[in-house]
Amino acid sequence: MAPGLADLALNELRALARRARLPALETTPRDDAIAVAWPGDPVELHALRTVQSVARVWRFDVPRPKALLDNTAVRTLVDGLRTVVESARPARFEGLRLSAAGSGSAVMRRLAEALAAGVGLPLRDDDGDLVVRVRRGADGAWEVLARTTPRPLSVRAWRVCDRPGGIDAALAAALVRLAGVRAGDRVANPMLGGGTLLIERALAGPAACLHGVDTDLAALACAERNAAAAGVAERMVLAPGDATLSLDPTAGVDAAADGAAVDGGPRRRYDLVLVDPPWGDAVGDHVANATLYETLLRVAAAQTVTAGHLLLITHEVRLAERLLGDHPAWGVRHARRVWQGGHRPLCVVLERLPGG
Repeated sequence: MAPGLADLALNELRALARRARLPALETTPRDDAIAVAWPGDPVELHALRTVQSVARVWRFDVPRPKALLDNTAVRTLVDGLRTVVESARPARFEGLRLSAAGSGSAVMRRLAEALAAGVGLPLRDDDGDLVVRVRRGADGAWEVLARTTPRPLSVRAWRVCDRPGGIDAALAAALVRLAGVRAGDRVANPMLGGGTLLIERALAGPAACLHGVDTDLAALACAERNAAAAGVAERMVLAPGDATLSLDPTAGVDAAADGAAVDGGPRRRYDLVLVDPPWGDAVGDHVANATLYETLLRVAAAQTVTAGHLLLITHEVRLAERLLGDHPAWGVRHARRVWQGGHRPLCVVLERLPGG
């Protein structure tokens, strides 16, 4: 999982165990992974949405990797890898790839060849999808890990279209949970992009409405394709719109249908706004972002109920901290840094203050 999300992933893991009526879990969380003695069917772990991948782990109390070539160790690993391959069906692995320090050494080559032959897969150093890692554990033992799915869990089947600067789906799922999933929430996603945040919110649970806007028609078309693939398109309203003017894709269209005004303001107000604005690298530029972010916060405040929330993820860390330091409409309720594609963006949950 992405470093910085261990607590959210652990919460999801425990919730999964409760739904499966499993006993209390034995876990060892780290910043970038959770070791768990899972008492149920390991395939159940594939339902996790906030982790990058799931791996099965074998530990060997041996002094050096060469001992892994012992017949007993190889047989243990081959039997375990065959189980991984069978459990992944109907998905299919196409090749085995071994990842380790010194992976080109004679010992590691022999181990990789033995494992590939044992499971009946070709050895593919560059693109093998049965990824096997060999590493030294903290206590000096050697560990062998095998990813249990051909693709990382974060590579969603519904993501049939990508946009520049789009965030990882597992990160989006974690941030949705950080912001809170409440069935009665009206949710807006300005600067929709490929729709990852809004789709993950839709998949996390019911909502009163799910609205998305973007000025880029190609981005909207991409989001619509992804939403259809995820099976949530009918629950979402996506339309062209400038988030510096309005978050509502239905503004001016049957506005009276929403009933009385809320908080004395516009008829349409949101309980939660999810936004991944341009970071100034793959999308946008740093100079324009100064005005864009300031305007976005103001417009979002005008269309969010008092005590509503805004979740913001950005790599414009200094800009965000400056704007939010003493903002009249938004109070910081939670902030953390996470890792995302070589970046370390800031994730902030803001609460709409009275007045402002």
